[in-house]
Amino acid sequence: MTRRPKTGPRWIRALAVAAPLTAIVALVAAAPALLAALGRPPGQGLANGYDRLVDAIAQRQWLSVRYDADGEPRIALRDGPVGADPRLRAFVNASYLRADLQDPTVWRLSDDGQWIEGIDPYAHHIDRPFTGGGAWAGPILFRGGASPGLRLQPLGDPPPAPIRLEPQGAPAAACDILMPTRRAAAPEPRRALSICLKDGEAPPHAVGSVILVGDQAIVRVQTPSLLDIRVGGQDVRPRADGEVTLTPLPPGETLTLRTGQSVLRLRLDGGAADIAHTQPTGARTYFPALQPLAQPIERAMAGRPPTPLRLSLDARLQQVAQDALASGAAIVRASAAPGTKTEAGDAFKAAVTVMDTTSGEVLAVASWPLAEAELTPAQRRTRRGQNLISQNHNFERLPVGSMVKGPFSLAILDADPGLATLKIQGGATGRIRTVLGMDLGKGGFDNHGLGMTDFPTFLEHSNNRYALALMMLAYRDPAAPLGSTRAQPPPVEAWSLEGRDRTDTPPLPVFGEATAPGPFGWVLQPPPGRGPAWADRLARLFELDAGQGGGCRYDVAVWRGLTGATPPCASPLAGASPERERLGFDAIASFRNDYLMAVLGGSRSTWSAIKMAEVYSRIVTGRQVRARFTPSSAGPPPPMLRMRDPQVRATVLDGLSRVVRSGTAGWLGREFASMGYDSDVTLLGKTGTMKVAGEIPTEPGAALLRQLAHGDCGLRWDAKAGVLKFGLAAPRDQVEATRQILSLKETRCRVRVSGRRDLARQAAEEMQRFACGYRNCQPTDFTPLPDGRVIELPIRAVEPPLLDGHAIAVAAVRQAGGQPVRGLTIVVNLQDKRQAETPALAVAAAILRSPAAHAWIAGGQP
Repeated sequence: MTRRPKTGPRWIRALAVAAPLTAIVALVAAAPALLAALGRPPGQGLANGYDRLVDAIAQRQWLSVRYDADGEPRIALRDGPVGADPRLRAFVNASYLRADLQDPTVWRLSDDGQWIEGIDPYAHHIDRPFTGGGAWAGPILFRGGASPGLRLQPLGDPPPAPIRLEPQGAPAAACDILMPTRRAAAPEPRRALSICLKDGEAPPHAVGSVILVGDQAIVRVQTPSLLDIRVGGQDVRPRADGEVTLTPLPPGETLTLRTGQSVLRLRLDGGAADIAHTQPTGARTYFPALQPLAQPIERAMAGRPPTPLRLSLDARLQQVAQDALASGAAIVRASAAPGTKTEAGDAFKAAVTVMDTTSGEVLAVASWPLAEAELTPAQRRTRRGQNLISQNHNFERLPVGSMVKGPFSLAILDADPGLATLKIQGGATGRIRTVLGMDLGKGGFDNHGLGMTDFPTFLEHSNNRYALALMMLAYRDPAAPLGSTRAQPPPVEAWSLEGRDRTDTPPLPVFGEATAPGPFGWVLQPPPGRGPAWADRLARLFELDAGQGGGCRYDVAVWRGLTGATPPCASPLAGASPERERLGFDAIASFRNDYLMAVLGGSRSTWSAIKMAEVYSRIVTGRQVRARFTPSSAGPPPPMLRMRDPQVRATVLDGLSRVVRSGTAGWLGREFASMGYDSDVTLLGKTGTMKVAGEIPTEPGAALLRQLAHGDCGLRWDAKAGVLKFGLAAPRDQVEATRQILSLKETRCRVRVSGRRDLARQAAEEMQRFACGYRNCQPTDFTPLPDGRVIELPIRAVEPPLLDGHAIAVAAVRQAGGQPVRGLTIVVNLQDKRQAETPALAVAAAILRSPAAHAWIAGGQP
């Protein structure tokens, strides 16, 4: 007779059940506040917290696995006191766990399939881990056609065919990727791709796979091996037999397989089939780079039925633009300029807008960087670094360089057609400071020299000296009588206007002038609200704010028709709308800084990529094309631009066509000629090279000294001796100050240099600046407390270095009867170029070369 196991008192058994359950419930309640305190991003932090809670529930075996008649697993709460506990039931009903219990694919089961190890850690990349709140859950769709979906792209030159991955499809073959023979045979789309290793004469054996869980790619490795398997720079192999690792493979990240000298690299490309949709678990999934666009739409649609929304964005063009931008950014990151402090491989802002030239429909808004893997470790710890991946940079106003010469020139000629006859000497190459005999002050400006330059040649080669002369003459009042001319100081510069040769300095702007140029150029004091006459034409032609502002800060009209009429300024859709330009031409104080530099893409002249695409679409078509993210209805074309003299547009178009034939974008024009477009497709464009503020250089010594002061580490001011001390002793020199810093105790200061003598020496040098040579100093830049303690030190202003950026606006249009009938306008803005000469041109070329671009321009769907 078998003895029954001895049971303890009922209260002990109840406590054994209640204690861990109470802990779990308490953790559920405290999770949001705890994660916020830890500084995690709200969406990812909540998702991670939810996953941990569910893992804790699974590891306590409170969930059971049952199999139906077809052998499919079913997940449920285990019968008994735990499964019936009302607190756990309430958590199930209030969270995504209710839906997860109905979806066996998100769970990790044991090898024998009899118990649950936990929830898949990459199944809930979500904003809200609880279902309450009435959030809109409808799908946001591309305009039509299928997205290419996720795919593994083997890296090589030329690039091999990609390996398609699908959420549903044929299972993985016995060996898809075999190392070290580097065979990648995947003719059919598949859900999982196996990774195999062949050791000697033994048959190949699987060591891992790439699988899809929802819309996420995961690298699963089930056994250690000689095969080195890395995601980015991370080794993802298990450390012991019997372990399994699951590592996310983000879009754009590289999977590296290496054994001996044999290496295979594959990059995950593509994304979700829709812009955004809700998974069965309740999680929202977004197409790469489009989450910042989709989430404001979701907020604006809150409380509405979850009916599908279809936008103007095209799936294939979006993917092509994103791939091209990622490749262009990689070129820049790999070409750090020698002798600069810019770190090779660091991130910067980059954007690509692709627009239908004739309708204004935005077809793609590619943005870079997308993920933390594209930031340096130092950037991941900064707010600026996180902002790089949390925004779609097409909506931000960014420096664009000489791309503004196109719209500025058209507005100037429309206001004063006679300026189309201007001819000047292009000047020298390098830094120059005089234009038409006028000294523009300290610093001068960059210039690419030419001989005698007319208007089309100025656009062709983007001559800065001609651009500044045009801006000077455009400030005049064409109706005002000519004032007295002034002779130029030597060397005399020849120029001509309306066929009349001249060597004088043209009259300064009619709104007043200073008696002499100051260190930053001529200073004007125009009457309030008065500016150059042509700025009014600029505002009318391109519907932008040429003044200081007013009205909506964001162009929410790009969403007209989404929810009825044009949304109000305060709509949540403002978060997915381009910033409006504010050029400030009605408040010019410095003629050089506030006015002239605008045509070179400096000063206040910052533009969104979306607006720049709209502007060039208007120049190319001569019509009032308006950017929009909602599909346009079939109807009459936009009205013609309201120009005083429509003939001047032909002069501008002549210059833009020369840019891509023999000018600053001549390389792109030569590439375009070999892309197979018909003869009725014309290419026009304008490049821009702009100055972009880089990272502020760090001063570790100054930062450490401020940290020592803030940590109350014995930094004291002795007013009688006039010295700054550590504790009771004032250092006599930098060597002694360095020794004192190294000897500071961690328990006293909460700061420990840990033997970093170089860092301590830098802090000692900073100490000397405040201590005035360690004696006879007065505390003019810090305020000691009554007891002499110094707990705050000022932050020294440090100017960030100026880097070069590179941009281009290009339009490829098919014409019929001399009028554009179909085309693409592409704006590329890379806020860094370093030693890569044509990164933006290469991005534009990759887009134009794609089958999607060919199909669109030909008139069909991509």
